[in-house]
Amino acid sequence: MNGYLLDTNALLWLESKPLSLRASTYDALLAAPLFVSAVSIAEIAIKAAIGKLSLPPPFQTDFQSAIRRMLQDSAIDLLPLDLPVISRLRRLPQYHKDPFDRMIIAQALESELTVATRDRAFFAYAGLDILEV
Repeated sequence: MNGYLLDTNALLWLESKPLSLRASTYDALLAAPLFVSAVSIAEIAIKAAIGKLSLPPPFQTDFQSAIRRMLQDSAIDLLPLDLPVISRLRRLPQYHKDPFDRMIIAQALESELTVATRDRAFFAYAGLDILEV
């Protein structure tokens, strides 16, 4: 295992509600390299903009700086959405209907990372390593 790719919800729980994670899961996340996809950051921005997600004031006044600070404080590396991931996405079975989650799945497979998620639909993908949060 090369580390954990946090899905969007896992990132938000880790940052705002760490007590909602199992102690063993929290310890596992802290003991390994952590990654988040640029896709998750875009999903957060979109959901905040349309009112589906409430963010604390630092994110409302300077989203970019708040995200950078959050990632830096938690030692989370940001992964770009690149052409190999997009190519993998094109071949990915249509088990999961959410486009953000499908991109995260493709990125985890392409980068050989374990996905940290509670989303049961991720389990349909053969070869995808999952840490259930």
